[in-house]
Amino acid sequence: MQEIRKLFRFEAAHRLPAHQGACRRLHGHSYKLEVGITGGVQRSESKPDFGMIMDFGDLKRIVEEEVISTHDHQLLNEIYPNPTAENMVKAIAESIQFRLPPGRFLTIVRLWETEGCYAIWRSTKAI
Repeated sequence: MQEIRKLFRFEAAHRLPAHQGACRRLHGHSYKLEVGITGGVQRSESKPDFGMIMDFGDLKRIVEEEVISTHDHQLLNEIYPNPTAENMVKAIAESIQFRLPPGRFLTIVRLWETEGCYAIWRSTKAI
C-alpha cells in the first residue's frame, strides 16, 4: 500500500473552559496539521494524475477550504464548544474525508498544538 502525506500550518487561539490548569485562560498556538491519503495509483497515462494517488494540489485545495480558511487566525471556541486537540482532529478528519474523490481514503490526521504535543485520528477501516 502506498500513501501520500501533506503538512499544513495555521495560527489560532482557544481556551478550554472545563480545564483546571493554565489552558483555561485564552492562549494561542501555531498548529501543524498532517493529512495522509491512500488509494490506487493512477495507471492511465491519459489522466492528469497519472502515477499519483492524488495530486498534492487537489489535497491542498480541500484542506485549505475545509480547515485552513475556517481555522486560521480564529478563536476556536467559536467553532468548537471544547476545542481540545482530540475534538478538533476528529472533526477535521470528518470534514476532509467527505471531500475526497472516489477511491481515495483518509488514513491519518495528526494535529500538533505545540512541537511536542499532538492528537491523532486514524482510519478504522481496512484498506
